[in-house]
Amino acid sequence: MSDTKLEVTIVVDENYLGRMAEVVQNLRSAGMNVKQSMEHLGLIVGLIDPKNMPALSQVEGISHIEQAQQFQLAPPESELQ
Repeated sequence: MSDTKLEVTIVVDENYLGRMAEVVQNLRSAGMNVKQSMEHLGLIVGLIDPKNMPALSQVEGISHIEQAQQFQLAPPESELQ
């Protein structure tokens, strides 16, 4: 089993901007490791196990969930280098 976590950015619904602490707590309860909460922007950044992604969409006050792009370079000995 992999320990890979997904980095996600949560956009908080404008009606919940005054309740960011509550949204952060609910995200933690859904399994998200919150790394940063930017109240002035309405954004929350953190890590989550891929199997817990569906739980995030159930958290009240979320407008949008965006998953960070993952990039992997070919090994140095690869012909693609």
